Order: sequence, then C-alpha cells, then structure tokens
Amino acid sequence: MSLILIVDDSPVEIKLIRKFLGGKYETIEATSGRLGIELAKNKKPDLILLDIIMPGIDGLTVCKILKTEAATADIPVIFITAIADSENVVKGFEAGGQDYITKPFYSQELCARIKVHLELKKSKETLAEYARELEAKNESLNELLAKIETTAGTDFLTGLFNRWSMSKRIKAEVARIKRNKSKAMLILVDIDNFKKINDCYGHDCGDLVLKDVAGIMNAVIREEDVIARWGGEEFLLLMPELDFDGAKVVAERIRSVIETKILKYDEKLLTVTITLGVAELDPNLGFDASIKNADDALYKGKNSSKNCIVIYRSDEG
Repeated sequence: MSLILIVDDSPVEIKLIRKFLGGKYETIEATSGRLGIELAKNKKPDLILLDIIMPGIDGLTVCKILKTEAATADIPVIFITAIADSENVVKGFEAGGQDYITKPFYSQELCARIKVHLELKKSKETLAEYARELEAKNESLNELLAKIETTAGTDFLTGLFNRWSMSKRIKAEVARIKRNKSKAMLILVDIDNFKKINDCYGHDCGDLVLKDVAGIMNAVIREEDVIARWGGEEFLLLMPELDFDGAKVVAERIRSVIETKILKYDEKLLTVTITLGVAELDPNLGFDASIKNADDALYKGKNSSKNCIVIYRSDEG
C-alpha cells in the first residue's frame, strides 16, 4: 500500500482528505511545514499532499526544501490551495510541485490525481531500475569484450603480444612515423638451435625456454618498446624513437644477457643463445617490406655464426 503524507495546518482538512482517500492508501499527517519536512525525510512517502498557505513555513518553501534533498527530491508533490490564480499555480510548479488541486475539491478528482502521480512515480522508478540494470550489463559486456580482445591478442604460452596484435601495433606506428616524421626500429629474434632443445629434452623444456627468453627480453627493453612472439621460436621487438645505433645497443644488451643466463629444467642446467636481425621500420616501404628486411638480416645471421646481431641497411642491399 502506498504511503501518502498530508501536510495541512487544519486538522479538519486532514480528516476530510483521509476520508476521501477511503482507506486506499496508508497516510501520515503533519500540521506544520517543519513537521512535514521531518516526516518526509524520515518516512519517505510515495506522495505528498501539501497545503500552500500555512503559518511559519509555507507549502512553497517546504517543497523547495524537499526538492533540494536527495532523499526526498523525487517524491511527487500535489499542492492543495484555496487560491487558484495563475501566479500561485506557477509558483507551485517553480517550487517543484507536480500538480495542484483547489479547495474545496471532489474526492474522485483527488483520488484520480493521486493515482496518476503514483503510477508516474512507479514508472520512473521502474525505468531508472531498468537503466541501472542496462548500464550494469553494458559494463559487464565491455569487460568481457576487453578480456576477449586481450586473450585474442596475447600469446597463451609467453603472455606476450601475438602476431595479430603486434601487426596492429606496427601498422599504427607506421602511421605515427609518417605523421611526426620520427623513427622506429624492428628487431627480429630467433632462439638458436631450438629444435635440438625440443628433440633432446622434450617440448615441455622447449616451452620453458620460450617463456624464460620472453621474460628476459621483456625485462631488458624500455617501457615504450613492444615485444611479441612472432611465431615458433621467433620474437619481434618494436622500438619507437630509436635509430640504428640505439637499436644495436639494445640488441647487444638482449643478446649478452640471454647468453649468460642459466636456465633450469628438471634438474638440468641449460644455456641458450639468440640471433637478432635489425631493420628500420620504413614508412615508405610499409609494414611487410620492413619486416622482410629484418627477416633477411636474421637469416644472414643464422647462416653465419649465429649468436650475433645483423643490421639491415638499405644502402647495403
């Protein structure tokens, strides 16, 4: 049953209104504006019938106060007035009232107006709840989509970016280089003799080596650099704002750290080496051709001494 607060300085008027409502609603009463404010805050009725002309705090002031409080702002207010001139009606709406009814009034009209505003209030509450549920579902969906995108762009073994997500980053970097007339370098890394590791110690050992090498490189590179597992035992590094000299320094640091690192698998101590191919991310050549240059440099290193760094320079072919 809906709760209605009746605020009127006349006990006779309150009794008459209560009679008109005929037990359809639960009621509470206040014979002053101050008491009406207290009851509204404490009881939070579903609707307020509010007399405009009262001694002390009048109905307009009561309504303004209630509309400034978060707990009572959404409670519909129907003004009860013996003065139905347009000026008072406008003041009532400006104060935040939803409707007004003039004295003397008919019970059917009073009940009809109450019913309409209670239904409107319930509809607003239902709509607000629906909006909250929709927002919560959207947040959950966005979180799920973000997880899916992260999963889709991550190598399951090493936790690094995979080939798909790295390709997106490199293409974005090409656009940035063109826009800012800056530089970036690519380093393609291959673990030397990786097939022998799998053949001698098994694929679990090979997976451990991949994860360890990935972790070492990720710890050595700069915060702005990006690393991905490019495929098999190959890794690709994207290094913004670096030239050939800077890339060579980073590549040598990675190579030397991995060469000296002792890896442990099933009580066995292992060491691995890597070969690195370095090339510029050339916006004039684009994504595929720049990757091919790094791959050509890597291939050259793999076919010579391995455990080395080979730099591709266009002027050298």
